[in-house]
Amino acid sequence: MKLKQEVELYLTENNYPELAARVLQNPGMVKYLFRLLYHPYGAARWQAIQGLGQISEEMVKNDPETVRELLRRLLWSMNDESGSASWSAPEAIGEIIARNPELLKEYVSIVVHASEEEIFHRGIAWALGRVGGQRPDLVQSFIPLLREFLVHRRPEVRGYAAQALGRIGKTAVEALPDLKGLDPDMTEIEVYEKDQVVMKSVWQLVQDAVARIVGEI
Repeated sequence: MKLKQEVELYLTENNYPELAARVLQNPGMVKYLFRLLYHPYGAARWQAIQGLGQISEEMVKNDPETVRELLRRLLWSMNDESGSASWSAPEAIGEIIARNPELLKEYVSIVVHASEEEIFHRGIAWALGRVGGQRPDLVQSFIPLLREFLVHRRPEVRGYAAQALGRIGKTAVEALPDLKGLDPDMTEIEVYEKDQVVMKSVWQLVQDAVARIVGEI
């Protein structure tokens, strides 16, 4: 079986531990995960994001510097000079930081400021929520940015910002007036839950965020 097919099989089976073990044996396989990050939508990109997170957890046990190199490659892929922009690189960076927060906490601000390109705003919002769900203290200073994102012109950014604030939880209480003051937005966006893509309205994510911040769920 070709390496590309092997990676795809592990992803479709959600077999991330075995994928991580194989990538440690053959680091060249990681390029096939990177390629999936250039997809703007769909389950494959989320599977690649999750796979990279699992790989980072295994890498850090033996050589933390290899994880930092992984992040540097992802940051480079967000740069126009890399040839073309990797849509889902911020999400992958957020996933990796969330799994290794103490080691990689300085990368939170780096990914937020890595690019002003609008295509990355949704990923930055998602990354802040992913990290904030584990370590709210690491994203506290970016709550004002998430509040700005709640009225972004793109529904994905609005939805992921609301989701992020909910994941941060009670320490995002300052955002409650913004969330409660939003008009019902029934635009549906892609959300990845329990290993599958589902469609949820921005309004659903807003209501969920409010409930989480006030401690109802």
